[in-house]
Amino acid sequence: MKKNKPQSVQEILSELKKKSEIGLQLEYAQIWEEWESLVGVHLARHSHPMTVKEGVLYVHAESSPWMHKLAYEKWNILKRINKLANKELVSDLYIQLEPDSDPTTPQYGA
Repeated sequence: MKKNKPQSVQEILSELKKKSEIGLQLEYAQIWEEWESLVGVHLARHSHPMTVKEGVLYVHAESSPWMHKLAYEKWNILKRINKLANKELVSDLYIQLEPDSDPTTPQYGA
């Protein structure tokens, strides 16, 4: 009977990263960690990634002009993200205006 060779923790984590949802989440986490280098200092100060759903990265921008700038840079940002991951990790970018966090500000439709 042949015994299995023990695996190092690094080997186990590497296999998990390749074959599990945990691995995919770790790859997505790189976007948050590298946001400033992916979009540049100025854009990073005025935007942040929120979530990834079905290959679409949802990003909040603090104002309409910053949404426009993100939209203008969209394809470059996607290229940088996918280059970082060495595969197509994100296929699209959905840019939203950051919700107003001030509860005293009237909301449209309220």
